[in-house]
Amino acid sequence: MGLNIICGRSGTGKSTYIFEKVKDIINNPEKVYIITPEQFSFTAEQKLLETVKTGSTVNAEVLTFSRMAYRVLNEIGSNLKNIEGFGKSMLIYDILDSSKSELKFLGKNEQNVEIIERSITEFKKHNITSQKLSDVTENIEDKYLKAKLEDLKNIYAKFQEAISEKFLDENDSLTYLAENIKISKMFDNSCIFIDEFVGFTPQEYRVIEELLKVSKDIYITICADTLGKDIQNDDGDVFYSNKITASRLIEIAEKNNIEFKKPVILSKNYRFKNDELKALEENLYASLYKKYNGENKNIQLFLALNPYSEIEHVAQKIIECVRDDGYRYREIGVITKNIDTYSGLIKAIFSKYEIPVYIDEKKDLSQNILIKYITCLLEVFAKNWSYESVIAYIKTKFCDLTDDEIYKIENYAKKWGIKYSKWYKEDWKFGESEEELKVLNDIRKRAVGPLLEFKEKCYKNVNAKNLSKAIYEFFIENSIDKKLQEKAKKLEEYNQDLAAEYEASFNTVIKILDEIVKVFGEEKITFEKYVSFLKISFSENGLGKLPAGFDQVTVGDVDRSRSKVTKVIFIVRIE
Repeated sequence: MGLNIICGRSGTGKSTYIFEKVKDIINNPEKVYIITPEQFSFTAEQKLLETVKTGSTVNAEVLTFSRMAYRVLNEIGSNLKNIEGFGKSMLIYDILDSSKSELKFLGKNEQNVEIIERSITEFKKHNITSQKLSDVTENIEDKYLKAKLEDLKNIYAKFQEAISEKFLDENDSLTYLAENIKISKMFDNSCIFIDEFVGFTPQEYRVIEELLKVSKDIYITICADTLGKDIQNDDGDVFYSNKITASRLIEIAEKNNIEFKKPVILSKNYRFKNDELKALEENLYASLYKKYNGENKNIQLFLALNPYSEIEHVAQKIIECVRDDGYRYREIGVITKNIDTYSGLIKAIFSKYEIPVYIDEKKDLSQNILIKYITCLLEVFAKNWSYESVIAYIKTKFCDLTDDEIYKIENYAKKWGIKYSKWYKEDWKFGESEEELKVLNDIRKRAVGPLLEFKEKCYKNVNAKNLSKAIYEFFIENSIDKKLQEKAKKLEEYNQDLAAEYEASFNTVIKILDEIVKVFGEEKITFEKYVSFLKISFSENGLGKLPAGFDQVTVGDVDRSRSKVTKVIFIVRIE
């Protein structure tokens, strides 16, 4: 058993060192695991295959901490069901709804659901229990902060009670992992490589501690210029927090009588291919920086009048890079802190310049056509067949009505105040000729007939399970999945992103229905509450997408995205 730390500044080849080490031991009998953050796992898998130069590997694989947890729990056996982000959002909303009379600060709205979910995540990552939160709250004098923390404490305690012995929250998975590594045989005598982390949470430190006890060797990369036990809190040291991380790891090894092997210090910079970037990396955050006196050919600044002119300039430069300098689109990246601001502009302007682009973002589910349809469907009953709810349902265009038929029924309903039971109780008999009324009633029956069948199934026993089942059967009976595919095919020619979103949305909705059944089961539920659960799930979760092709400019968030082959990077930002 031993702890190995590979230390070096950015670009000095720490990850390359890791994969070369993997290559050296790949044919040994021990199992090899490479652990990376979630956003780097795909890149690490590609790098692994490139390093071993085979189409597959038998005894080496890339994992994240969360995937590792689920693997171990499956190995040892667990009766706990995994609760997805959808389920957590709905459960928190339900707690807010049932506790509204007790809460002093936090109300029942989407923004508070997001705040609470994020807070609970941080509490768990740092091993903060509701009791610890209660102890801290007692000593706070600020009445507003105290009220907010008391509400968080109560919601946190109720959330833990709701999932206790039934569900496994993803934020508890590392705690379970640390407790069960010694039972599992998965990591016995293995070689573990931990790469690309900028630091570790208390949960992750505990997992590493347990892995050190059962593995043969652990290699961990640390981005720092040096290592040492005597670290000064120097505000000018950009690597200070990383050095603290290394010291914590060394302390864990020493506490458990595990050998800390001589660290590998890498100093030669391989990543930056020109002097300007090397100088920037060395001096950007240095307290005593050195002025670069060479000729600057590779770093340019452009001050734009507005975001439009900024993206226009980027598009022109990309065309120059491809046409004049021979770069491929896939070798060019755009990163920003304002992905929501720039996304629409980039799509429009890059399309004008015929630049293929992949934007690493998540689409808001609440604006998806299928989501609007399912929401309108349930609101017909939640709002007792109001004029607005029925017309909104019809206008989603999943009812096999033509535009002309939708226009006719909308005008008639508006003119004669059609609402409530007038939609379905009896034929319309006033205001038009007999022939016209026959046409209108035919349209009405085709529109509301499926709704009445749906109502008949649901009202016998309205609980979360039956309602979810009825929605799924309604989709299948009315061929909603096929209609969605047809809409996607029509869109493929001029909007591939939207077409892909349509295709992905059906499976996402089914996942949400499954999660409602898992979390609430046979619990009685109103249509209003069910609609609220859906809206919370749709607003709190998004549709991600995979790149449609390989030769594309990648646009992403600076904290989330990473491209392995980028040779030209554009950084766009709003001051």
